[in-house]
Amino acid sequence: MGLTVALIGCGSIAPTHLDALVRNDHVDRVFAADPSEEAREAMFSRYGIIKRLAEDWRELIADDEVDVVDILTPHDSHRDIAVAALEAGRDVICEKPIARTVAEADEMIAAAERTGHRLFVAMSQLNFPAVIAARELIAEGAIGRPLLAVFTVLDNEVERMNDPEHWKCDLERAGGGAFIDLGYHTVYIMQDLLGPAEAVTATGSRLLVEPETKGEDTAAVALELAGGSLGSIVVTFADAATRYQAERRIIGTEGTLLIRDQPEDEWPLLLIQDEATSPVRVHATLDEQGYAVQATLDDFVAALVSGDEPPISTEAARQALVTVEAAYESMRTGCRVEIPRGESTD
Repeated sequence: MGLTVALIGCGSIAPTHLDALVRNDHVDRVFAADPSEEAREAMFSRYGIIKRLAEDWRELIADDEVDVVDILTPHDSHRDIAVAALEAGRDVICEKPIARTVAEADEMIAAAERTGHRLFVAMSQLNFPAVIAARELIAEGAIGRPLLAVFTVLDNEVERMNDPEHWKCDLERAGGGAFIDLGYHTVYIMQDLLGPAEAVTATGSRLLVEPETKGEDTAAVALELAGGSLGSIVVTFADAATRYQAERRIIGTEGTLLIRDQPEDEWPLLLIQDEATSPVRVHATLDEQGYAVQATLDDFVAALVSGDEPPISTEAARQALVTVEAAYESMRTGCRVEIPRGESTD
């Protein structure tokens, strides 16, 4: 018999996870929990694979028929749900970020170690085809020694951030603003490609967002990376004039890689060498997020079935949060913050 997955949270990312679970041969049933009846019913009507609905996630975690818990809730509940699920004997998949703080993440990791159950964090953008190809080209030496990474991500979340009742970028519920949300993706990709950050200098502001309970809508972060390379990350939720756009440029001694997240508009990966620009053939799909979530959940489920380790590690998810936490310390103090590798910045 296949796995039963309890999907906790029926918000905007839930249909993408559900689509991936439906296509996975090892998943037989899905249960779903959300305090909103409307959200639960919308998910229930999507596929027949959903066999049970609950208002309270605790009901599903207590159900011995559940094998895996998939956490898709706001950041402030990640720790509580994950620890409860692990202690109830369930394996856990958690959407990014792993938690609001490194201390919370460490509680989750300790619970997994204590119970012997698995904890995975869905850093799905590592499965973007262009990111996978870029990783391979860097490893092959196509751009020589990496010197500089410049990542820019522009998006518009002004309406939800300006709603004081919405959890989006709420300092308490989300743990911060655009950088722990949008920026977490950029951090884990940059550290995957070039190594962990060793120091960070950051600034962040609310440029369009008004409620004081919300975090920064825009952040600019400079990173000193392992191996001597430098990184620059600019993210904003205040770009009200354009749709989501992301560009990731990695400059080396012998060439440059340019990754773009809109494959229907332009080549998703370019290799620039000796003043010549060459498109790199990758598996481009119009639904890049859906493709990446599918690949990520497939890897996690395969690891559960086989007992092997998946390509995306929980330690990498923690290390990304270490860097994010250091960036927030820099924003608060106005100072450069050194990051002890593998340790909390507290």
